[in-house]
Amino acid sequence: MLYVIAFIVLLYWFQISKYRIGWDKIKIESQQEFTPKASVVIAIRNEESEVKRLVKTLKKQIYPTDYLEIILVNDHSTDTTLALLEQVEMDNLRIINMPDGEFGKKNAISRAVQVAKGEIILASDADCSFTPNWVQTMVAYFANEQIKLVSGPVTFHKQKGIFQSLQALEFASLIGSGAGAIGMGNAIFCNGANMAYRKTIFLEVNDFENDKAVSGDDVFLLHSVKEKYNNGIAFAKNENAIVTTEGVQTIKGFINQRKRWTAKSSGYKDWASIYTSFLVLFTNVIGVILLGLSLFDFTYLNYFLYYFALKFLADLYLLLPVLSFFNRKDLAKWILPFEFFYSCYIVLIVILSFTNTFEWKGRTHKK
Repeated sequence: MLYVIAFIVLLYWFQISKYRIGWDKIKIESQQEFTPKASVVIAIRNEESEVKRLVKTLKKQIYPTDYLEIILVNDHSTDTTLALLEQVEMDNLRIINMPDGEFGKKNAISRAVQVAKGEIILASDADCSFTPNWVQTMVAYFANEQIKLVSGPVTFHKQKGIFQSLQALEFASLIGSGAGAIGMGNAIFCNGANMAYRKTIFLEVNDFENDKAVSGDDVFLLHSVKEKYNNGIAFAKNENAIVTTEGVQTIKGFINQRKRWTAKSSGYKDWASIYTSFLVLFTNVIGVILLGLSLFDFTYLNYFLYYFALKFLADLYLLLPVLSFFNRKDLAKWILPFEFFYSCYIVLIVILSFTNTFEWKGRTHKK
């Protein structure tokens, strides 16, 4: 058994090292004067507390108004979201209401893209904030005709407290791993809060109607693009491209969100993503097993400490430059305690994601 454990940990070290190399390979490119017609697409459901802030941050975009449209899709909101949207005075804003019998973020995005006038689509979420140069920075990557999809960086607003800090740290590790994989030419995932793609590519490869997972508008599209245009995916490693969002405020909401994220992995068809998912799971299962065995035999405590040290160093190797990029070096002190609970937490989330339902935007969904 120990040889198997050592082999899995070695594979984990190798994988994380590849992501670090991939992260370092991504350079900040000089921005070009490239201003094609672009459309920002955001699905909205029951976001009355976010509408004014969202519109305000979108109005600050430094991009020719005649070449930029904002499409906000109302997904059957039951609060005052629609009324607030209809009060907005913005010449390049389009509001679309989902028809009866059609709902969900994937359908909302598909409907918006089909009517979008922009050749470049920028997708995000209602609870996000953007730098004034966000659109220009993301769009500039498409000056290279080979680029079909751009994954952008996402981070959480700075908030005090252990819960928010550990949550932000985990999120940074996910963004960093996804970026590193893109840098190595083998994309595995991205985040729907910040991504851009050519409209023609979406219409060509989008397969949302056949995806049973309620979420995954980001990852499944990435995998479809990768299958046909593996060299056409880039990561926007530029501070002007950073999108900021809110972390989950309660532990219950956090678990519910992670269950939703994990549940969609059952629909993965990309082998690199499947391999990485299982490798991370098995590596953390090892931590739980060794910690459990050490309670009965102190010999296993030494093995657990060796495992813990190796995993900590691997994660530290990737996270330090990622945290530096996001200007979140304050989170570095949480990496060590993060390692202690992460193994138990991730194993629990995986189990729950395949056995329980989860809530999203006021709707209850099964796995």
